[in-house]
Amino acid sequence: MAKAKAKARTKAKAKVTKRPAAKKVARPAKKVAAKRRAAPRESAAAKRRAAPRESAAAGTAAPTRMTGPGVVHWEIQARDGAAQQRFYGELFGWNVDANNPMGYGMVKAPGGPSIGGGIGSTADVPRATFYVWVPSIDVALDKAAALGGHAVMPRTDMGMVVMGQFRDPEGNVIGLVEGEGT
Repeated sequence: MAKAKAKARTKAKAKVTKRPAAKKVARPAKKVAAKRRAAPRESAAAKRRAAPRESAAAGTAAPTRMTGPGVVHWEIQARDGAAQQRFYGELFGWNVDANNPMGYGMVKAPGGPSIGGGIGSTADVPRATFYVWVPSIDVALDKAAALGGHAVMPRTDMGMVVMGQFRDPEGNVIGLVEGEGT
């Protein structure tokens, strides 16, 4: 099949003949300058942003922005939370604030394309996870179960946040945060 396509392309190229170059018409300098002022050129970066991106797998234009709920928090849980707080604080220069009754180290987002997160202890298996904002944790947990996941933590009011967690079909723990939006 591939050889047949290659032959067809070769034949198509052979049929193409070169056309003589078009003659350039001299224009008065004033008209050329006026056209340039009237229609400013679009930068190459602006053209790239405006052009739809092709998905290699599907061959269709991919959306440029995520739709649906967004990630609002990340978390690293470890057997020794304080040691992990020091490790990541030194590694990335993060200010890890663990001044709270649970000793949970909050890391504030510096702005830009970043979100805040936290580093804390767990009696369970160490892991890293992320939290997605949803309007209803109960609805999201029910939907996750219908799709093959299962709840790890039901809707729980922690005081400063209402959260829940589920395990996806591959075993990853994903967090949910409920509220009016962030």
